[in-house]
Amino acid sequence: MEKVRIESLDDPRLDIFRDLKKTNANRYLDLLIAEGTTLVERLLNSDYDVQTLLVTDQKLRNFESRITAGTTVYHMDRDLASVLLGYSFHNGVLAAARRKPAPQLNDVIKANGPSLVFYGDQIIDQQNVGLMIRIAAAFGASAVVLGPGTADPFSRRVLRVSMGNGLFLPIIETKNGTESLQQLKESGHHCCATVLDSNAIELSAFRFPERTVLVFGNETHGISPAIANECESKLTVSMFNGTDSLNVAIAMGIFSFAYRTQQAAS
Repeated sequence: MEKVRIESLDDPRLDIFRDLKKTNANRYLDLLIAEGTTLVERLLNSDYDVQTLLVTDQKLRNFESRITAGTTVYHMDRDLASVLLGYSFHNGVLAAARRKPAPQLNDVIKANGPSLVFYGDQIIDQQNVGLMIRIAAAFGASAVVLGPGTADPFSRRVLRVSMGNGLFLPIIETKNGTESLQQLKESGHHCCATVLDSNAIELSAFRFPERTVLVFGNETHGISPAIANECESKLTVSMFNGTDSLNVAIAMGIFSFAYRTQQAAS
C-alpha cells in the first residue's frame, strides 16, 4: 500500500473525486466511485480494478488494515475533503475503480433450470435502481437487465443503496430492450409485465414458470407499450383504501418473493 498525503485541493490526482454531488461524469470516464467503509471494503474484495482510495486522516487509522496490498491511498484532512467533494464527508473513505465491460446475456444466463431475471424499463430514480439490484441479489436473480433511459447502475448513489451488490451480480445495460426480452424468451424464459390493469392476472392466482423475467416500468408511465408487447403475461396486485400504485421497489420485493416462494415449494 502506498500512502500519499494530500495538502492542496489543486492536486490533479484528486480530479476524479471533484464535485461528486454535482456530477456523474465518471459514467463517461469508465470509472465508478464507492463511498463508505462497508462498500469500499466490498469493492476491494471484488474483481474490479481499484485505482485509488481517498481517505480522511481520521478514518485511515481505523481502515488501514482492510486496504489491500498494492493500492494507492490519498489521505487528507476531512474539512479539506468536504470542500473537494462538495458535501460533508462523514463517511471518510472513497474508492475509484475501473468499470468492467458489460456482460452479455448468453454469458450469464444458464442454459436450463430455474432462472429469475429482472428487467427495468426506463427506471430513472437512482434509489429505485439501487433497490432493484439489492432485491434481485437477495432473491437469487441471475441478472438485472436495464433498458435505455435507466439511471446509471454504477453511480455513487446506486452503489450505496444497493450495498455494492452490483459489483457481484451481472448488470446488463441494453440498447434494445425488445431484443433482450426476445433473447430471454428464446432461452426459455417467460416474461411477466408488472402492471396496474384490472384485466391483468392477480399475482396470487399466477403460477410462475421456473424461468421467469419480471419486468418493471418507469416510476410515472409504467412499462412502455413496446416492452409490454413482448411479455406473455401481465400481472397485478390488488390494493385497498383507494391506493392506486406502489413504489416500484416495493413491487419488486413483492413479485420476487412470490416467485421465490413458489420455487421453494416446488
